[in-house]
This record gives sequence, C-alpha cells and structure tokens, in this order.
Amino acid sequence: MTLADARAILPGLKTSEADLPAETKALSRLADWCSRYTPWTAPDDEGSGAAFAGGGSIWLDVTGCAHLFGGEDALIRDIVNRLDGLGFTAYAAIADTPGAAWAAVRHTRYKRRCWTAIRKGQAQDVLASMPVAGLRLPPATISGLQAVGLRRIGDLMPIPRAALADRFGSVVADRLDQAFGDRPEPVSPLAPASPWHARISFAEPIGRLEDIADTVRNLARDLAAMLESDGLGARRLTLSFYHPDGAVDRLRAGTSQASRNADHLARLFTKKLDRLDAAFGIDAITLTATSSEKLSPAQSTLDRRRETDGSGVAELADRLSNRLGSENVVQLTLQESHIPERAISATPVTARARPAPATPWRSGSSPENRPLRRPRPLRLLPRPEEVEAVAPVPDDPPVMFRWRKQVFRIEHADGPERIASEWWHDGLGLLETEPEKEDADTPSGGAVQDNIRDYYRVEDRRGRRFWVYRDGIYSPGTRPSWYVHGVFG
Repeated sequence: MTLADARAILPGLKTSEADLPAETKALSRLADWCSRYTPWTAPDDEGSGAAFAGGGSIWLDVTGCAHLFGGEDALIRDIVNRLDGLGFTAYAAIADTPGAAWAAVRHTRYKRRCWTAIRKGQAQDVLASMPVAGLRLPPATISGLQAVGLRRIGDLMPIPRAALADRFGSVVADRLDQAFGDRPEPVSPLAPASPWHARISFAEPIGRLEDIADTVRNLARDLAAMLESDGLGARRLTLSFYHPDGAVDRLRAGTSQASRNADHLARLFTKKLDRLDAAFGIDAITLTATSSEKLSPAQSTLDRRRETDGSGVAELADRLSNRLGSENVVQLTLQESHIPERAISATPVTARARPAPATPWRSGSSPENRPLRRPRPLRLLPRPEEVEAVAPVPDDPPVMFRWRKQVFRIEHADGPERIASEWWHDGLGLLETEPEKEDADTPSGGAVQDNIRDYYRVEDRRGRRFWVYRDGIYSPGTRPSWYVHGVFG
C-alpha cells in the first residue's frame, strides 16, 4: 500500500528512508560472520534491491558441518539466537535444495521457534501448500499464475513442464525443478571456499592471549592432519576470529614452500596475536588453508637436529617474511633473458615460485653440443657504471681502466663473451643508431652499433677481478664505451 494509506490505518507509523547500499554492505558483513558455521556463505542477490522487501537473506551450505554443532536443529537454533543477540530478527530454514529452503523460510507459519527444517524427501509435501511466490518468480509471472487460479505450488506440480513453459516461460519450470532437486542450482560463496578448514567454538568467549595461542596450535595440528591425509602442504593460510558483537578479524600468513609442519604453521600466527583486539572476547576461531600444493612424504633423519631438505631455511624465511612483511624478504628467481640485469628478479619468498627457464639443450645431450657456461660475478651492480678504459683494437680486453677515481691495471683477461639484445621482445630490439654529434675527439661519419656487448673477465695486479664489457663494436672513426657490470669474489 502507499504510505498515505498506511498512515491512515496507523497514524503513529514511523518511517525512514531505505539505504540499499548500506543494507547490502551490512548483509555482506553478516554473511562473512556466518562463515563461522561453514566456509560456503553468500548474501542473497536475487533481485538486488527487491531482496530487502521482506528482509535480506543469506545462503549457508552446511553440508558436512551440521554434526559439529549437534545436528541441523541445533545449528539453525544457534544461528537464530546469535543473530537475535546482535539485534536482528532472523528466521532460518534448512532443506536439501536452496529453492526449498528459500520458500520455507519466507512462507512458514512460525509459532514458538523461528526456524524450520524440511527433512530429506519431504520437499514436495511441504512446499505444496505454499504460495507460488515461494518460487522466487518475477511479480508479473506471479500475477499471471494467480489470474488463472494457480495460487499454490501444489497447483503447478501436476501440470506438464512443457505447458508451463509455453504459457509462462521457462522460469516457472526451472524454479520448480530447482526447488525439488531435479535441476542443479549452484550458490557462489562470498569468498573462495577451501575444503582444508579447521574450527573451534567456545561455550563462553575467551580473551586471554595464552588461551588464544593454545587454540591456534590445536587448529594447526588439526589442519596439518587434514593436509597430510590428502598429500598436500599449505602455501597461504587465514586465521579468522569471530567476536560476539558480529565483528570478524583475520590474520594471514604465507610460506615459501608447501608445509604441513603444525608447529611452524602455528608460529607464523602466534607472533601476530598481540595485534588482536579481544576486549569482548572471541567465541570461535577458524584456520583455513586458502592455497595449497602437492607435498610428498619425506623421510625424517635419525638426528632431527640436522636438516637435509632445506625446510629449516624455508621456515626461517617464512618467519622473517611474516614478521617484517612479505615484500621485505625476497629471493632471486631466474628469468628468460640473456641480458644480465634482466636475467634475475627479486620476488617475495612467500610468492608462488615460477619454474626455472628451460635450457636450450636436453639433459642427456653430449658436452660438445652444449653451449659454454661462463661464470658470472657474485656481485652484479644494479646498473652498469661507465669507466675510462685503454684497450687495443679491435677485440682485445682493456689493459687498464679508471673506475670510481681509482686506476686498475689489468694483468689477466678472459673473453670476449658477446651478448646481444633480445630482438624478439617489443622495446628490447636493435635500434637504429643516430649519428653521433661531431666533436674534437670523434671524427665525422662514424657510429657505434648499439645493443651489442662484449664481456671480459679481467684481473688487476692486486688480484681483484671484474666483469667489464664494451658497448658496441669497433668501426672506423668510433670510440665505444666501457662499463663495469660486476665484481667477482
């Protein structure tokens, strides 16, 4: 009815403007809070704003979760009671299909309790007496069904699906099949659901840091057992804390390699618990492996103090990364590039490792068919630094060079190793060189060929070794530049 008619009936009626964006946000927060019961939760998005005509709805797929709360009745009772404590009037229904649950929760006559359950195989009998609006049909379709005397869901059951589709479109037949389980109706969760999920709920909220830390260790052991049974290891983990006031806090951690070491996984979070605000307590905690990888069983050594698989270094990197920040602890990974400064990149140790670039020869090929692997310096400068060098022409190494205000006289040299730019990549190919400006030291008509480097390993009289290169090749009237690119240990 219109607002004027409503006020005529009830003069003291109080009204307020609807704020659909705020209601949608609140519904999403409640759906997130409901993940304490199951990781598969989602707000009802049917009809967007129309979903709030009679209150918002939240889907919960509790398959395999009800036994953790004492059964289906105990589960929905706990949900309704907790929402009532948060200030919401809530009704709940549980059924085999989302369509049956949606119809039951909105069209059941509630008496003492605010929840109902449709047992397995009883959906047709229970829904038959409910109005056709319980099928989530468009208002125009509902009016059309009622105009021809089809007011109850039971009135639609004996009618052939083809006849319904011809008269009212396929939506009526589809909704009937979805409600009775003859047609699948997937529900997209609010967040990606993970099957590797451990939870603990408390009879009374806890707030002591020691109790929370003990709970995290227990959850880590439960999760590690799940991962071990499936031959997996965790790479990304999320620890969620559910507060009595409906708030949800989350801590996240990552590992540099797949791990199911319960003690190590727990330590990643126990150092962060001081950030947690538990003033009103915590009544449930969950630990989820949001990302995992295959992890084969490893034989442990008799002397557990010795690490043979590198897990000790990986766990140290994980602890440093989670304490200092994932972007502040990095590792060097190989890239598919011949250019030395592009051949490696620094990535966080907890990032998913990229496979190493494939070598251009097979592992079983003969040594004479393999390309020569020349040693690289231990320290590669961030950017090559130009030096003043004296070198015979055309392809000899320098006999001396000046770098950082010091003169280095070369005693031994090895090379050259020629590296050219990667012409097959956009922006990295050979560029047309422009003629250099004429000056007193450079005759006119000469140009240096860009993007060709001749590298030399040189050693001065004091035993210091450097990696230097000549930029371009000699040609009449040109003077190529020399650079230091690295220092050997």
